[in-house]
Amino acid sequence: MKVVIVFHSVTGNGHLLARKFRDELQQPGTEVALLRVPDPLWKEMPDLSSVARDNLRAMRDLPEATSQALTDAELIIMGAPTYFGNVSAPMKAFMDSTGGLWVKGLLAGKRFAAFTSAGNAEGGGDLCLQALHTYAKYMGMLSVPLPVTAVPGVNTPALGVVHYSAGKSAETLDTGTARIISGFSSFLRGCYGSGH
Repeated sequence: MKVVIVFHSVTGNGHLLARKFRDELQQPGTEVALLRVPDPLWKEMPDLSSVARDNLRAMRDLPEATSQALTDAELIIMGAPTYFGNVSAPMKAFMDSTGGLWVKGLLAGKRFAAFTSAGNAEGGGDLCLQALHTYAKYMGMLSVPLPVTAVPGVNTPALGVVHYSAGKSAETLDTGTARIISGFSSFLRGCYGSGH
């Protein structure tokens, strides 16, 4: 299976989520590519914390996402920070840049999953996930929901993983979010392998 994880992150929280998905999905027979959406504002952020600056340096070393990378994948996972209940402008620009794929139906039938980072529980993370899934549906992709059984005893939104950052850059993921990604990744592997 070929998996492409496309993400945008400003302070690194989305990068942590993307890396956790990569680490969970990487196994024999699975090729996982971690790709970043370019952000022209990265150069204009002098007030970042030291953690965010370290995350930014690590993200800059990753290859940039391209339309071609999406066409090569069987499973596409996309993540963006939540901005006013939607995806960030750089992620929206990337999604818009793939319009040629829509015209040709080149993403039709591919599986799709999503994640986001939001400042708080009322930050609109569920709306951001919905925007990502709306993009996937217009492209003809098959949305893979996060089942309530992915992590027993933990309530999760059906549309994907929401990480609540409290407005701070993190060096590591909290154990709850890590468990959710682990459970969702296991479900994605099983879902894809069973032909659903």
